[in-house]
Amino acid sequence: MTSLIRVVLNCPVCETGFATQRIASTNSVGQDTDFRPLTAGIDPQPHYVHVCPKCNFAAFEGDFGAVQDAVKQMVLGPEYTPLDLIGPEDIASIRGSTKYLLAVRCYSRDDRASDLRLADLYLRASWCARQEDDLTREREAQTNSILLFEKALENGEVAENQLRTIMYLLGELYRRIGRHELAISMFDKAEQAPDTAEGEPRFVGLIERQRAAARARRTTNMQIEDIA
Repeated sequence: MTSLIRVVLNCPVCETGFATQRIASTNSVGQDTDFRPLTAGIDPQPHYVHVCPKCNFAAFEGDFGAVQDAVKQMVLGPEYTPLDLIGPEDIASIRGSTKYLLAVRCYSRDDRASDLRLADLYLRASWCARQEDDLTREREAQTNSILLFEKALENGEVAENQLRTIMYLLGELYRRIGRHELAISMFDKAEQAPDTAEGEPRFVGLIERQRAAARARRTTNMQIEDIA
């Protein structure tokens, strides 16, 4: 079971101290086909990102030590308008998807954050939105994740031993937003990508199964199961 512990963080932007919860332990009982971990009990994803209750700076706990000036200026400036993400239902307890979307805005001004990092944040936002039954936000986050994963591929950010995984993930995200021809094309590229540790028969079988789902024009969430 997932368990949480209370910690106090100091915001590196506005210097506010606040209490939050971090993951103490978690577990795995499976995985969705876009790699979202399935756990028993509390979903841990919303608790990996923390949000300052005063200025709404959002980041992983390890990045609360210091921030670059560009990030600080953006958060404290007029262009940082998180109220479009934080609705009335989020005031008391900010939703997990909102935390990750706020984090995207903050990390996008950090010159150390790669397109792969931002793509992963949008992917995690989509996982949380799925748990929240917010299909519109899930699809929007998936679309933004696709754009950044594609950009990372074009810019050569993706290491050779990651190519098959990222291409598969792009195919799966395209399938979920209903772009089936693009999904099939990306699954084909994933199958032809350099063989790595994840090129074992089970992973190839997963590519084949999800390509078949794209050909059947399925967009629903699926889970990874034992594949011969």
